[in-house]
Amino acid sequence: MLHIQNVSFEFGGNYLFKDIDWFVKPRERIGLIGKNGAGKSTLLKLIMGKYEVREGSINKAGGVNLGYLSQDMISEDGGQTILEHAKGAFERAIFLQAELEKLYLLMETDASEENILRMSDYQEEFDALDGYNMDNKTAEILEGLGFTTADLSRPMQEFSGGWRMRVVLAKMLLEEPDIMLMDEPTNHLDLPSIEWLESYLSGYPGSVIIVSHDREFLNKMITKTAELSGKKLYLWDGNYDFFLKAKVERDDLISRQAANQDQYIKEQEKFINRFKAKASKAKAVQSRVKMVEKIEKIEVIQEDKSNLKIDFKVGRQSGKVVMDLNGITQGFGDKLLFDRVEREIVRGDKIALIGANGTGKSTFLSIIAGEIDFEGERKEGHNLDPSFYAQHQLESLHMDYEILQELQYDAPHKTDMELRSMLGCFLFGGDDVFKKIKVLSGGEKARVSLAKTLVSEANFLLLDEPTNHLDIDSIEIIIEALKRYEGTLIFVSHNRYFIEKLANKVWWIEDEDVREYPGDYKEYLYKVEQQSLAPAVKKLKKTTAAPTTPTDSKGSWKQKDEAKEQLKKLQKKLDQNEEQLTNAKKHLKEVEAKLADAANLTPDDLEKLSKEHSAATQTVTNVSAACDELLEEMILLEQ
Repeated sequence: MLHIQNVSFEFGGNYLFKDIDWFVKPRERIGLIGKNGAGKSTLLKLIMGKYEVREGSINKAGGVNLGYLSQDMISEDGGQTILEHAKGAFERAIFLQAELEKLYLLMETDASEENILRMSDYQEEFDALDGYNMDNKTAEILEGLGFTTADLSRPMQEFSGGWRMRVVLAKMLLEEPDIMLMDEPTNHLDLPSIEWLESYLSGYPGSVIIVSHDREFLNKMITKTAELSGKKLYLWDGNYDFFLKAKVERDDLISRQAANQDQYIKEQEKFINRFKAKASKAKAVQSRVKMVEKIEKIEVIQEDKSNLKIDFKVGRQSGKVVMDLNGITQGFGDKLLFDRVEREIVRGDKIALIGANGTGKSTFLSIIAGEIDFEGERKEGHNLDPSFYAQHQLESLHMDYEILQELQYDAPHKTDMELRSMLGCFLFGGDDVFKKIKVLSGGEKARVSLAKTLVSEANFLLLDEPTNHLDIDSIEIIIEALKRYEGTLIFVSHNRYFIEKLANKVWWIEDEDVREYPGDYKEYLYKVEQQSLAPAVKKLKKTTAAPTTPTDSKGSWKQKDEAKEQLKKLQKKLDQNEEQLTNAKKHLKEVEAKLADAANLTPDDLEKLSKEHSAATQTVTNVSAACDELLEEMILLEQ
């Protein structure tokens, strides 16, 4: 479908990448990963023709069309409604619809054969393009991305940049390109919209190339990983977690091979130096020299992942109860967000505040921070030192300060080395720390503001979407630092990996209330799933309840016999599936044992085993899911 052949790209006298060779096949879902600045977005723009390819070539198969989503594509066309803008994906069908309307009017006065034939042709093409379903398809996609039915008729200009990005995404999905190039598609989506997008893309018939810092999204979506590192592109089968594991094995294997090669070369050079002055050995020495010159050096892949470790210290300990929230009521205009909410925050809590977009997550965080008015009582605990990170905090930065100065202002007790290490985690390395705040992009300013919040030694951190402008490695470093953080944390995030690793409580906003789910994110998901199953279980219990009158007894026994028979069938099927699962797990362990011996494998063998591991893992997942479904069905029958 798409062949990127020996492509190099130079910027400012330095190569971002060199001699990339990559063939994108049909129906592949690929994660394009690498540190910030490795050239991921640049490569996507080269593929789209937005940058000129000066070294190498990019070739598409005939008829292949591309779709592209990036963070700088927010539409300026504010006059259109969001439905009209997204429906622009059906350009040909819209043209045909307009032409048909003209022809209908024309036919009232000129029913010539030519007009009849033209109308017939247009009508046939319009039907083939499913033109009558344009509005329904567009509305379905937009509502899947979080818009309400009422929103569809509102003009684009009424929505924020993040919501307009969703409209741009909807338009691309409706265009159904053969290859989608998506640069950070989840940046402006809430959790329900991300889950909807995952479901949509899982069944998408074309290929998808995704740049994302959302680890959970990558794990669920991709079947192949393309890594830009050290100016080269490396391809791996499997999702992001598998890539991390296989990469360690690959790098270890290459390091061993390189070490063996270096040892061999040293031995040959020792021979050459020892006998080069002896005429009797001249022929043998020259032969060794030529042999060494012809050796193609094995290059050890330079790992560019930062090993930085940082800590967010607490200046003083707060009281046991950090904050009491009593009768919190808040709304805007006619929309009520919170109605008499009662919540308590205790020292050591790490709370994830989640909910669909528009439910008031950022507003509730601002109430906790004491930044906006509300009805009710907000009572701070003893010795509370809060620090609040939100997008509007960018306004408090000193525009004439350098980045390092900005952190020195808030953390005079820390050394320059400590602050520079901290800034390295926020993607400011080397001389970047001396850039003026006023020349930074919005994303860079957000990273500086987040660094200021975390370096403050506060004992209560409030973070609103802290991962939005960070890469995967930086997110991992901050997660580990926040795990060690001894204060209290409450945060809003759509990054499920971040939530899963940090939260010991989940606060879910719904129906003007903030509901608490003690336990981590996985426990929250399990409880929500059980609650969603409860109505179905209740209904099943009602329909299979024992009769209360003698006249119903015959029917009741018949129902019980049928249920027993169904249970036997399900049990037999479950036994077969469990046997299959045991065999699948055994096979997976065998493959993993072979992979563990990576030092004795050739690169080809490693690639074959990687594919086999991916298939074996998928088999275990599928069979496990089938067993769970059968068990659930049996439990419902036994109620």
